Amino acid sequence: MSRSSRTLMLGVVALVAIALVIALTGGGGDPEVDAAPSTTTADPPDATTTTSTTTATTTTTTLDPRFVELVERTSELIENATPEELAYRLVVTGLTGTDLAGRLRGTVGSVCVGGVFLTESNNNWTPVDDPEAFRAALTTTGYDAWFESGCEFPPLITTDAELGSVVRVPVDSPAAAPDWTARYVSGEPYNVLLDLQEQVFDYATKLDDLGIDVNFGAVADVATAPDHFMARQGRTFGDDPGIVAALANAVVQGHCDAGIAATLKHFPNQGATTEDPHRERSTAIGGVDLWETTGRLPYEGTAAPLVMTGHIFMTDMDTEWPASLSPAITTDLLRGELGYDGVVITDDLSTMRGASDIIADPGDRAVAAIQAGADLVLFVDDRDIPRVVEALAAEMEADPDFFMPRAQSAVRQVLRLHLGLREPELFPLCRPQG
Repeated sequence: MSRSSRTLMLGVVALVAIALVIALTGGGGDPEVDAAPSTTTADPPDATTTTSTTTATTTTTTLDPRFVELVERTSELIENATPEELAYRLVVTGLTGTDLAGRLRGTVGSVCVGGVFLTESNNNWTPVDDPEAFRAALTTTGYDAWFESGCEFPPLITTDAELGSVVRVPVDSPAAAPDWTARYVSGEPYNVLLDLQEQVFDYATKLDDLGIDVNFGAVADVATAPDHFMARQGRTFGDDPGIVAALANAVVQGHCDAGIAATLKHFPNQGATTEDPHRERSTAIGGVDLWETTGRLPYEGTAAPLVMTGHIFMTDMDTEWPASLSPAITTDLLRGELGYDGVVITDDLSTMRGASDIIADPGDRAVAAIQAGADLVLFVDDRDIPRVVEALAAEMEADPDFFMPRAQSAVRQVLRLHLGLREPELFPLCRPQG
């Protein structure tokens, strides 16, 4: 089901916008969204039909009453959610087979998860090259189905569709990243960026037509050597951080223009590692000093609605944990120094040895990632999820002073992303950070 058939109506007046923000922040105290105070003492208009009057136009918008009720109760929903309910909301899970809703209810244990990750390698639709088969796989997990199942917010539908290389869904991709870099350096950079943004808009529109919400496909890795992992795979925009930042930004903006949330990856910089984190521990060569002059630039002030942390060690910053599990890298560096306040999601925590070799138990890996500052943990193997939820819920009960509010804040971040997907005029997907 495309977003054109499930997106809620736009153009809500400022009073309703403030009400939504207050609902998400619980009345204040969260840095994710700042709302201007309301100066009116009048009773709010009927929430289902709102009239906005300015000096230029008058707009009447009818909202889905289920959504209005939901945003009015968001703070209450988060505060009253059980640890287990919150835990499910922190998880993006891969699913095995074509019965997506059945797999969620059976193996995973709940349909009310933070998101689902769909890929041809998990046999989520057949035949794998057929867009209609993909859409059919979502018919029992569409927007209306989540409301009917009792989930207040539908899980995010996510996939991985990079430019020309890793494309997990049945869509035709623009040219691969190195081709765009070659055009950029040999032609007119401004026109190349416009062309890239337009082609990515068309690409993301195809993802939207499939029913995708989030694409883990905006690669911002700066190749610090031609024999390093991402360069060997031909997945980066090259070794010039300025060019990488410009092209990655065009990719992000093209997605936002199409109403799809792009994920900038892999923080801090997978382009500085020789090892494949799927297979072994991965360490950034050159550490923080090299990162400052290379990998930092694509993330400075990024408007990307999500950033993915990689299983990447920067040993002069944290000798114990990779970025995905490191408070020093996720919270202090990404959140603190760079000022990023969008959604942070980890790279896969179930099958990649760059994480599983560090912490053996999948539940403990998830706890470490949320403690480090992630808002969502990605597990492509759905068999891990019961243990992950058990561990996250247990940690909330054991640590009500830190981990519980950390989990609640993470869920608020994800709900804010939902608003960006469904009310982009009020909550823009692309927001400059820092």
